[in-house]
Amino acid sequence: MKHALELVSLSLLVAVCWIGCIGMLRMRNATQALHFLSLPAGIGGALLPLVYLCAAGWTSATAKSVAIAFFLVAANSVVTHATARAFRVRNIGHWQPHAEDSVEFPLRGKTK
Repeated sequence: MKHALELVSLSLLVAVCWIGCIGMLRMRNATQALHFLSLPAGIGGALLPLVYLCAAGWTSATAKSVAIAFFLVAANSVVTHATARAFRVRNIGHWQPHAEDSVEFPLRGKTK
């Protein structure tokens, strides 16, 4: 039973990472591809300590892998946002929204 749980968890981890990679390759631009980074970093980062826990039991290395997984999940959105902002600065030269930018903005208090 223990080996079956390891195999299922590891297979799910590999599948999630592959889905994220394929999704990144299929997107048209870099900011769209950033959405698929959450799969390997979030779900994959949470599954890896589970696989290690099934294989080795609860040890200090397992506790460290849980702490690293928590950091990965917590920092994922911050790093993604900073990367998207860097893409925007590189493409248009600034990060604040301006009316003359060629970026689509939602209507601000206007109704049709």
